[in-house]
Amino acid sequence: MATVNKPVGSHDTSDSLYALFKKRLLTLQLAEQQQLIACLGGGADSQTILDLLDRFRHDFPHYRYLAIHLDHAFHPNSDEWAQGLVADCQRRDFPMLCETLPVKTGARISKEAAGREARYQRLSELGESNAVFLLGQHRNDQIETFLLQLKRGAGPKGLAAMAPLSLRNQQQWLRPLLDVSKQTIYDYAHARQLFWIEDDTNYDTAIERNFLRHDIIPKLEQRWPHFGDAVLRSAQLCAETQGLLEQLLSDRVSPHINADGALATRWLAATSPDLQRGVLRYWLQSQQVPLPSYAQLEQLRTQMLHTTNDTQPQVCWAQYCVVREVADNKDRLLRLISRP
Repeated sequence: MATVNKPVGSHDTSDSLYALFKKRLLTLQLAEQQQLIACLGGGADSQTILDLLDRFRHDFPHYRYLAIHLDHAFHPNSDEWAQGLVADCQRRDFPMLCETLPVKTGARISKEAAGREARYQRLSELGESNAVFLLGQHRNDQIETFLLQLKRGAGPKGLAAMAPLSLRNQQQWLRPLLDVSKQTIYDYAHARQLFWIEDDTNYDTAIERNFLRHDIIPKLEQRWPHFGDAVLRSAQLCAETQGLLEQLLSDRVSPHINADGALATRWLAATSPDLQRGVLRYWLQSQQVPLPSYAQLEQLRTQMLHTTNDTQPQVCWAQYCVVREVADNKDRLLRLISRP
């Protein structure tokens, strides 16, 4: 249901959160007329981002502003929710785009993962080439993401969870509230009397993230009050480790990626399996696609690097496949294609 709540938070909370938001945006050293985009899901977190950006708009009118909501129609009330978000932006006189975005799903494709990938792709298309996209993920989301990645057996990249700032080409994706608690966001939303939507599926503990949110993390923090802080610290350490690894791999791998993004692999044949997996991960990250599981990556490594040239291996996951070609110089080229 859609809700407009009565104020219960304090103006001190709202002012301090805005000060933090403003500081993090200005740290980006924005260019004159640069486009700032609030990515709206409808919950209290993204509506808080919208309100903070609206306040920033009045203080800094020399930038360009936009809100975007993409409706996957996953929930029967999603159209009604979208109308509420449009009305809220109209009340603010805040420029907005609202689109329905169908998502391709299948037996081996997660609806949520497919929706997330389609959403980022469409947001990138709608934004200008140097746009800054503002996302509403917060401290609680970061802890849940870390634990979900741990459950999946992720390495440093997965355990780094979400980055406060990431780049896709020249576009920047900023999560200014990533170390802010959900309760602080609710306090802000109440104090500012914001419009937001409470999605009833957020309480369905059959969904893994909700199970962690409602059943597991509260017990962990009750037993160990600083558990969440320790998770955030571990995520930061994993991010630093991953960043260092990528710097080292870049010098070694980049010369073997051609202008079309294909990876030449002859030089990898005599290296260790660990390095081969690291190189394949780095190459796939450079293509900006979701990484395969460890088992799929191992299948990719063995089939692409250790089978004869007269075979035509193909390894697929999510919406992508890797195929192998033989170059004119007899080197083996790995190429990423969309799944047929």
